[in-house]
Amino acid sequence: MDIISKRSGPRPEDVKAKRHLQENWGTIAKLADVFSGGTYSAGRQRQPEPKAEGLIIVDQAARRQPDDPEPYLRISMNGRVVLADLGTGRQLHFLGQLKRIDGAVRFVIATAANGFFTPLDAEIHDKIADLEGRTVNRDYSEETLAENLKARLNLT
Repeated sequence: MDIISKRSGPRPEDVKAKRHLQENWGTIAKLADVFSGGTYSAGRQRQPEPKAEGLIIVDQAARRQPDDPEPYLRISMNGRVVLADLGTGRQLHFLGQLKRIDGAVRFVIATAANGFFTPLDAEIHDKIADLEGRTVNRDYSEETLAENLKARLNLT
C-alpha cells in the first residue's frame, strides 16, 4: 500500500499506519481467508503452467479460407454496389455506386475515369458497361438494377 501526500515526505500517522499493517499482515491474511472461504490465499499462489501433454490445442489464429467463394450482389444503404462472398460477407468486387448527379440518382461504375481508386476488372466492366449512368427512379428501381446486374454477372 502506498500513501501519497501533498507534503514532501510521509506524514507521521501514515508511517505508523503502514508499519502497523506490515506487522499484522499475517493476521489480516488469515481474516481475508476466513471471509473469502480460502480463495484469498488460493488466488495469491502461483498457478503452474499448463502442460501440452494430453491436451487438444486448437489454433484459432489461422482462419481457414473457403475453397470457392459464393458471390452475391449487395446494394448498401449508402449506395455502394458490391459483389460479396455469402459465406464470409467479405467484399469480392466493388462494382460501383449510386450517386446523385444533377438531381437524379445514377449508377456509376467503378472506373479510374469516374474517380475510383481501384477500377473494376475489365471482364466484369464489359459485362455491365451498358448500365453506366442508368437513372434509378420509380420506373427503374434499385431492385431492377440489382436483377439486371445479377443476370449480366450470372448470379441468378
